[in-house]
Amino acid sequence: METLAIPAAYGWLIAAAVLLGLEAFGAPGIGFLFAGLAAFVTGVLLWLNIIGPEDWFAQAGIFFFLTVGFAALLWRKLKQWRLNPENEEYHNMVGDMATVSGSGLRKGAVGQVSWSGTSMHAMLAEDAAVEELMEGTVVTITAVKGNRLIVKP
Repeated sequence: METLAIPAAYGWLIAAAVLLGLEAFGAPGIGFLFAGLAAFVTGVLLWLNIIGPEDWFAQAGIFFFLTVGFAALLWRKLKQWRLNPENEEYHNMVGDMATVSGSGLRKGAVGQVSWSGTSMHAMLAEDAAVEELMEGTVVTITAVKGNRLIVKP
């Protein structure tokens, strides 16, 4: 019985890594962070044999309730931190160049740009002279608002 605990724990820890990776690199803001944290805690509980490896119902229940719990505890704090205009941690980006990626940028819509090898959310500045920019266009970062870059051609 003991030999099943480690593979089951590894499964949850791998799921945690995948979910946290999705939050970091794929689709931030959807809630993968909370599910990733819950999967990590579930994996640790299995690793410590607090949950039995054959008790999938308990594992799923703990994962679900931890996901909801992490979301309830962290959602507002993270949202305030992300949208806080006082957070000038990344304002050293202003003036740097980025390249439009994905399907381009349209005024009023969130798109993607590549800056320093990282894909980031971006919006076209309201006072930009154009309405749309195609993929591959080089832009200048004019501001950082929360987790979005404001860019101009």
